[in-house]
Amino acid sequence: MFNKIDINNIILYNSGMDSKIEIGERIKSKRLQLNLRMDDVAKEVGVTRSTLWSIENGNGNYSIDTLLRLLSFLGMSFDIDAQKQGSRKRATRTNRALDKKINRFIVMCVEQYASSINQTSASVYNRLNKAGIIGELKDDYEDMHGMSTYSINEYIDKRLTGGKA
Repeated sequence: MFNKIDINNIILYNSGMDSKIEIGERIKSKRLQLNLRMDDVAKEVGVTRSTLWSIENGNGNYSIDTLLRLLSFLGMSFDIDAQKQGSRKRATRTNRALDKKINRFIVMCVEQYASSINQTSASVYNRLNKAGIIGELKDDYEDMHGMSTYSINEYIDKRLTGGKA
């Protein structure tokens, strides 16, 4: 299970989402567009109606796992970091299934590294993002997704200390 993180600490460039309020508005809009009742969506996603209400209204903290399950159920996706790296623009991926796999991989990397150094996932994400490592993890996904936890942690340590992986 993923730790709870404050979505306000994550900058979501590609999706245009600036805050939990905007994320919630988009989720609510999609739910209404699909003509789904709040109770039905909450049941399918495995949360209470009040949790879903909080998400749609930009309130409270919830796990990234909950958010990913909700987005998946609604047929939505989001990129937790599509930040431009310097003047280089990141390519827009058209394969949503691959985007979901890559985002889950990034979340897993952040969560396991945070756990290994006893820090919150939000603080680790911010640190990795500032160092440009989140983008590198995305770029290196195909080479890394079969790595062991130890190897991924070693890769992140090397990148944080300025070494090449």
